Amino acid sequence: MSQRIAWIDSWKGIAIILVVVGHIVEPVSKYIFWFHMPLFFFMSGYLYRNKYDYFTFFKKKLFHLLIPYLSFLVLLSSFRYGSYMLDMWQQRQNGLINKVLKFTFNLVYGGENLYGYLGIFWFITCLFFTQQLYNLLYTKFGSNNRLMIRIMFASYCLAMMNFWFMKGVSFPWNINVVVMALPFYWIGHIAASSSVNNAKAVTLSAVIIVVAVLVDKWTLLDLTFDMKSRNYGVIIFNFFIGLAGIFITQHLAKILQNEDYISKILSEIGKASMIIMYLHQLIQLSLNNYSVFQNDIIRVMLGLLIPYIIYKKIVNYSVMQKLFLGELGINTIVKNQDTLKV
Repeated sequence: MSQRIAWIDSWKGIAIILVVVGHIVEPVSKYIFWFHMPLFFFMSGYLYRNKYDYFTFFKKKLFHLLIPYLSFLVLLSSFRYGSYMLDMWQQRQNGLINKVLKFTFNLVYGGENLYGYLGIFWFITCLFFTQQLYNLLYTKFGSNNRLMIRIMFASYCLAMMNFWFMKGVSFPWNINVVVMALPFYWIGHIAASSSVNNAKAVTLSAVIIVVAVLVDKWTLLDLTFDMKSRNYGVIIFNFFIGLAGIFITQHLAKILQNEDYISKILSEIGKASMIIMYLHQLIQLSLNNYSVFQNDIIRVMLGLLIPYIIYKKIVNYSVMQKLFLGELGINTIVKNQDTLKV
């Protein structure tokens, strides 16, 4: 089990590195966006275990995801509120109250209404609702494979309809993106217990990615895939491109697990992945204001390193762990559930 956890941490490390690179290095960002967020939903499904009752699962994910979400939202939004208060004190801006109200509304509404260094927050709420919906569906219908396939296909169709016909509609917390995230989550759950020929899967995945790059460069097809803005590219094709990127990263994580030094670095980055997720945009966007830090590679490295250092500080304090790592109440919930089972 420890070996499995180790390579999964490496996998998380690869995933969060791709997120940071995708937000900074423009030439490759489009290609990384094809699969980097589907990868996180897939991994969450891969780690899903139906061992808690629905209410216990809800509480577990509530503490694990939404407590850090609120903690970071309050912390990072305080910078903007501080700026507003300073402007109010100096009386340099008109209509400041309207700006404060609009900003506050966007914080509550979440999803697409959050941008800049808060832009990544859409993922947390979308993941939470995806987990809850999948747990409910799997608890009720998980034994019926054909029905689950139909549900996931219907979910994907709803996502494409949302993309085609409701482009201008913004839902709170990006809850509408759940219908695209759900099939990736489901396939991740299936993959965890399936025996797949890795060599064939990776070869096929590589072929799909190469074809996708060629199609993107030499045809008029728009293969842009951006889950937050509900741009899902070409029907079916982009979905398989996402899966191809996922399988390649998974295989890469397993290979690198045999490289002690590299796997250790990736595992450490993977353990800090959620802190990096929350903070990398604030750091890299702030650094980009200074010419000495405008090199993409420097900002990628600092966008990973600084949140990692913060993560190492957080784990030393129980209160910080509860607020920013989501450990509040989880151990108690699991312990109580295990006791009930015994």
